[in-house]
Amino acid sequence: MRPTAIALGAAALLGAASACSASNNACFRLCPALAGQWLVAFEPATDPSECQDIGATVRDGILDVAQQTSALSATFDGEELSGTAYDTGQFTLDGLFAPDAGGLGDAFSFRGTFTPSPTPSPDGGAGGDALSGTYDATLRRQGAQGTVTCHLVRSYAAARR
Repeated sequence: MRPTAIALGAAALLGAASACSASNNACFRLCPALAGQWLVAFEPATDPSECQDIGATVRDGILDVAQQTSALSATFDGEELSGTAYDTGQFTLDGLFAPDAGGLGDAFSFRGTFTPSPTPSPDGGAGGDALSGTYDATLRRQGAQGTVTCHLVRSYAAARR
């Protein structure tokens, strides 16, 4: 899926949510604090047979997020993602991996909601903050019978590290 299509789809799903920015003062104050490292744990599930055929699965890991107002950039499992934080606490992160010219490409996305800790941690940090949502990956690999497309969708929860 093209990045424009992903972005338009995300906007449609988020409805009236506004990206956090200095030009939207109320939104800017409500922008979720996503920057930092998050330990992502995926819900257990059986991988689709196409994914099993090529040995693809999801693994728990660290989602490392940088934030500049509403603009997000992140890495997960060696893949780079970028996205947007919204005044509703929701966020999107999308990534595309395109190997050498003519190769097969992969698409990754995190859709989720930021939930702030109800009480600050004793050291003043945000230790109880959480993320939850859906991870979606479409992977394309060469198999014995041609191109194999693996579509992995998993729910996840993440705690600030």
